[in-house]
Amino acid sequence: MAAALKAPKSGLLELRVAVERWSRVLAALSGDALTVSPAEASEDSGKSKAPAAAPLNGEPSSLSCPNVPEHISSVKRTVRVTKQDVGGLGISIKGGKENKMPILISKIFKGLAADQTEALYVGDAIFSVNGCDLREATHDEAVQALKKTGKEVILEVKYIKEMSAFFKSASPGVPPVMDSPPSTPQKQPDPALTETRTIPLKMCHATRKQCPPDTEDRYFEVVSADRKKSVFLRAKDPAMAQSWYNAIQTASAAQLSTVKDDLRALQQGLDIRHVGWIIEQGSERPVLAVLTDRDLMLYSSLPESRESLNSPDKSHPLITTRLVHSGPGKSSSVQDSELTFGLRLGTKQGVETHLFRVDTAKDLSTWSHLLVEGCHNAAELIQEVTTACSWNGQQCMLSVHIDNGFSLFTEEAGVRRHILLQQPFERLRMSSDDGVRMIFLDFGGPEAEIQLDLHACPKTIVFIIHSFLSAKVKRLGLLA
Repeated sequence: MAAALKAPKSGLLELRVAVERWSRVLAALSGDALTVSPAEASEDSGKSKAPAAAPLNGEPSSLSCPNVPEHISSVKRTVRVTKQDVGGLGISIKGGKENKMPILISKIFKGLAADQTEALYVGDAIFSVNGCDLREATHDEAVQALKKTGKEVILEVKYIKEMSAFFKSASPGVPPVMDSPPSTPQKQPDPALTETRTIPLKMCHATRKQCPPDTEDRYFEVVSADRKKSVFLRAKDPAMAQSWYNAIQTASAAQLSTVKDDLRALQQGLDIRHVGWIIEQGSERPVLAVLTDRDLMLYSSLPESRESLNSPDKSHPLITTRLVHSGPGKSSSVQDSELTFGLRLGTKQGVETHLFRVDTAKDLSTWSHLLVEGCHNAAELIQEVTTACSWNGQQCMLSVHIDNGFSLFTEEAGVRRHILLQQPFERLRMSSDDGVRMIFLDFGGPEAEIQLDLHACPKTIVFIIHSFLSAKVKRLGLLA
């Protein structure tokens, strides 16, 4: 098998198939998918046992004669194998002195230690292991010799072409035995797990924080972008769980530019700045956040059509959005701190506050930076907002412009007629509101404080004024 075709990560994990039921699986991570294949189950599926049979280098599961290079036939070879923490050597053996046969490799489990050497083949006779001669060993003696090896294993082998027919059918009385065989009888795979599960990595949601409490910290879950496929997995220890999580996150992040391009293709002219999964606290449900140059849009799954892209579950204009918190949650313990960011929104119904959780410090930093930057950019892009109001009993319009400041004017047929008041941002000393419909602007001077009736909750305009001011300060280089 060519190295380029090998999965970047593979190994044995446990898949949760019921609340208290786990099944051993072989997981393989490729460039675009996580594949979980069923493994042979033992009586105790909750414990890590030997690896299940898997095709050799793409060969069918019947394990017919593999494609072995001619130049190695009948040539003695020395192969170094580094054992994995789970799965041992990753081989199954047959033969032995009692069967008048050498110790033969009958199976090589795809993705495990022996397979990764690319130097061992089904049909190889094992003459010695770490210097221990196996040419006259019984089957059980060979099994014990393989089990007692350390992490580094030196195998002396020779491919015997004439033995290939032996693997086309099992010989009576010589069952295949793993190098680390389970102590209990083997049973057939669970019918519910006979099919391989594949989770596309494109915009998948990998998480460890969403999993149920696990005192050993070994869980992680991967859900497809459409939320229709998922696998809930358990590793042998926290380090392995984190290693798998990191690898999945990295592989998924590599496809982020493709995701953005696909979304732009659905809506021409849409400026996608960032896409990612976040957890909204309170509902505790994952949402896909799409950040554009103007809005933060939230979806239950990745939009696949123009209609679904234009119909988010929620949409928050960035110009009325303020980042008010970024960091560990106040109620989080030191050992299990939750990374959250808080948003405060000025809406027609008043001020809304939303708290979102992310899994990693990198995600928190990315979202915090992009949301602050997005607010400034939206202010520069929009430049001006107008709304109807009343001043001193006169119906008029209020304009708030990032450069020209505040204007009160009357209009006829959409055309500005009379300027009633005009003040730059630099003259604004203070602003406040009653939270119902009134906004108060103090420019000093003879007018002092002006009172405007906006006929609706003033919070939207208040937040826009704040965004314009913040963007103007950013222009001066006073914000990082």
